[in-house]
Amino acid sequence: MLSPQNLLYLALALLAGVATALQPAINAKFAQHAGAKVYGGVINFAVGLLAMLVVTAAFRPGVPRAESLGAGPWWMWAGGLCGAFFVTLALVLVPKVGAANYLAAMIVGQLIASMVLDHYGLLGLAVREISVQRVAGVALMLGGLVLIKRG
Repeated sequence: MLSPQNLLYLALALLAGVATALQPAINAKFAQHAGAKVYGGVINFAVGLLAMLVVTAAFRPGVPRAESLGAGPWWMWAGGLCGAFFVTLALVLVPKVGAANYLAAMIVGQLIASMVLDHYGLLGLAVREISVQRVAGVALMLGGLVLIKRG
C-alpha cells in the first residue's frame, strides 16, 4: 500500500505529465503567431528561466561553488540540450502527428531509456534491475502507442 507521502509524489508526477502534455501545444501556438517555429522554443526557455529564477529566489539555495560545478561529470551540462531537443521536436512534430501521438511515442522512449538507465545505474542512478513486469509495462505502453496512432 502506498503511503500518503508517496500518493502525493505520484499526484505531483501526474501534474508534471499534464504540464508536459500542454507544453508542446502551447509552444506550437506561440510559434504559429510568432511566424517561425524556433520562437516557440526561445519563448519556452525564456519564460522557463524566469520561472526558475523566481523558484530559486523563493527557496534561496545560495550560489553554487565553481569548484563543485567543475568537479561534476561533463554530461551533467547536457540537461538543457535534452530540453531543447524535446521542445524543438515537439514544435516540428506536434502539428504533423498531433499531441497524443507525439507524447505517446515520447513516453515510450522515456520508459525504454529509463529502464536502461535504472538497470545499469547509469548517470549516477541507483541500480533497479529490469524485470518481466517492467518489460510488460513498456510493452503495454507500446501497444497503447499503436492504438493511439490508429485512433
